[in-house]
Amino acid sequence: MKKKLLAVLLSTAMVAGILSGCGSTPKEEEAPKTEQAAEPADTTAKEDAEGAKEAEADNQEEEKADPASVTGEFVYWTYTDNANNLVKAFNEVYPNVTIDLQVFGGDEYKTKILTALQSQDGVPDLFDLEENYMYEFLDSDLIADLSYMNIDELTKDYYEFQRAGMKDSKGNFKCLSFQSSPVAFWYLRDACEQWLGTSDPDEISAMLTDWDAIIAKGEEIYEKSNGEVSLWPNIAEMVKVDAFSFTPLVRDGKLEITDEWMGLIDNMRKIYDSKANAELGSWGSEWAAAWNEGKLLFRVMPSWDFFTDWDANKGNVGVASPFNASYEGVTGTCVYNNSEKKDLAAQFLTFIASDDFQKINMERHNQVPASKSVCDALAEGFSSEDFGGQNLLATYSVICDKVVGITPDKYTRSVQNLFQKSATNGIKEGQDNDTIIENFKKELRDQYPEVVMD
Repeated sequence: MKKKLLAVLLSTAMVAGILSGCGSTPKEEEAPKTEQAAEPADTTAKEDAEGAKEAEADNQEEEKADPASVTGEFVYWTYTDNANNLVKAFNEVYPNVTIDLQVFGGDEYKTKILTALQSQDGVPDLFDLEENYMYEFLDSDLIADLSYMNIDELTKDYYEFQRAGMKDSKGNFKCLSFQSSPVAFWYLRDACEQWLGTSDPDEISAMLTDWDAIIAKGEEIYEKSNGEVSLWPNIAEMVKVDAFSFTPLVRDGKLEITDEWMGLIDNMRKIYDSKANAELGSWGSEWAAAWNEGKLLFRVMPSWDFFTDWDANKGNVGVASPFNASYEGVTGTCVYNNSEKKDLAAQFLTFIASDDFQKINMERHNQVPASKSVCDALAEGFSSEDFGGQNLLATYSVICDKVVGITPDKYTRSVQNLFQKSATNGIKEGQDNDTIIENFKKELRDQYPEVVMD
């Protein structure tokens, strides 16, 4: 974009000319000077001076709004290669900002950012945190309160669960998320046509309305395929479907296991004992291969799936809305409070929060927007070639609209994971519910001794 500059020049001579009039007459012929006679000249001068100030302000505002005029450099740390997409899109608009993007392995990243913050040595200006541990960090004063960049206005059209997830325990916005990561049932169209009689996402959702329906349909398919095809991957993935529709296990520092969570254990046990269950470990090679070959009908995955063999299945993939809604793996981008580049960081965050970027990120990278208004707008006629022409946003919008706006804290996801582990292992070992809960409490006590338990 070329820089446009408004040039309005009012010289001292011009102003002086206006103030002094156009000439003089002999004294005896000179008209009497009254306040009324002098007023037009004074008013004109005042208006011209104000016009000059407005023109100068407009000039500065236009220069400021020109992306090419924004210059500088900042350091950005992350754990995901997807950040390259953000930086590339930003530099397409802001070519004169240099971003030193450093990507670290997931296992080492949390420790690296924690060590940097503790020592306050070499802390990046901007850094990402993964939802699984994000809330262990957000209460720190070393992370900037994003109210300095008008974050409330920027995110006013976001899904409520996204806005809730961007806050610390005091309700301050401490990070920005730009994608929703809704969890869906992923399937292959040809496999579902063969075994379910349809590949339409709405028809599939209507067919799989609860765990009993999944068991019944899964056992039917198992029998028809002579045990070659399974509908459901494993019991651990059931927690992904249900967990964000239930009251959080730990709230205000106290453990509460409601009847919903106990019912989930019962349903997990029923599926484990059924023929609907393939019992393939999530995110493993055997699990991915079975799905890509049509031997496993469904995977429970967020929108940023990495496990599809697109060479074999481009155009053959579909996603359906589960009967309960959830999300997984949201990234929160934070600003170091002591950074000298907070203005540039704000420019970057403002960009990735924008409607324009979130549309690009969905169209190029299948990253579902955090903004409900963008999702709803894109859902009008959106089509994805990789997904057989499916309107992905129509499906993802249904899921996001159903996600409860629970404000996560440092316990929310990690305690879900502990519950998932205890229930899964306990069922496989033949434990009853009481034993499973006791083992879960022990794990919870070891990790979070401060949590109050009955």
